[in-house]
Amino acid sequence: MLYPWQEGIWKNWQQLLDQGRLHHAILLVAPTGSGREALGKQLAKTVLCQNGITEPCGMCHSCRLFDAGTHPDYHHLAPVDGKQIGVDAIRQCNRWAVETSQLSGERVILIEQADVMGEAAANALLKTLEEPPSGCQFILMATSLDNLLPTINSRCNKWRLAMPAEADTRRWVESALMQSIPLETVRLNGRAPLATLQFIEQGQDIRYRKLLEAFAGFLNPPFLGVFDVAGMCVEEGHQSLKWLSYFLVDCLKWQQGVTEHLIHCESLPLVQQAAATTDPILLQSQVRKVNALLRQLEQQTGLNQELLIVDWLTGFMNQP
Repeated sequence: MLYPWQEGIWKNWQQLLDQGRLHHAILLVAPTGSGREALGKQLAKTVLCQNGITEPCGMCHSCRLFDAGTHPDYHHLAPVDGKQIGVDAIRQCNRWAVETSQLSGERVILIEQADVMGEAAANALLKTLEEPPSGCQFILMATSLDNLLPTINSRCNKWRLAMPAEADTRRWVESALMQSIPLETVRLNGRAPLATLQFIEQGQDIRYRKLLEAFAGFLNPPFLGVFDVAGMCVEEGHQSLKWLSYFLVDCLKWQQGVTEHLIHCESLPLVQQAAATTDPILLQSQVRKVNALLRQLEQQTGLNQELLIVDWLTGFMNQP
């Protein structure tokens, strides 16, 4: 099933399929929570379908196998346990690419989060993309191009999935939940509809609000509750630091006179309070540090997260 905000790209792909001009390596750049997996699998199913050209028929042997998750010519690769896609996994992809189709049709290799491939893995894939085997379709999906080798980019036909306007995302999520939601929640999730929906369904909106209130209270001298805030961050995971970073950036904007398009549009009293009590230079420094800490925690395992977060939080006590 495709989502409404995916129809534009899908129609373009259908036109290329109809004309026989679909590139052998499609690179779909889309944020987490955009439903990109559904779009990639729709393309894969269509390419493999024995009857359809621009739509999967849903009835042929290939479509039935695809729906059952047992299609022998469809190969799906994704990171495991948050680790990089390694060179061994890509070498297996390369072997799949040159194998003979078991259904005498096309072969499809879909790689999720291609932007977390290691350098050796990316170089191994590059060789196959440079000399693509006949009858093999690659579909790569990534959140950003920043961590993808430029040479991989240059060998793919790139497509960016734009998120709906925030009003449309809000309307879609409210329809799915049959309840109203804050605009702040939509902005916090980058207008990604599925991310916003999951944010509320999993109760993250409640935990986010509690963390935000605790953090804003901590920023108000005499800076009490540092271990409470750190513990909430550890319990929620790395994304909690993103939330705090967004909040601090809104505080900076408020100090500079920007009063519109803030993420925390429904938490303005907290933004105003923190902006009034925190030195602007210190605030800028703490934003840089929390973003650096986030990258460190995402790239390295086994670190004492609570200790590092407490160390960052105590930096707010160094008011000039």
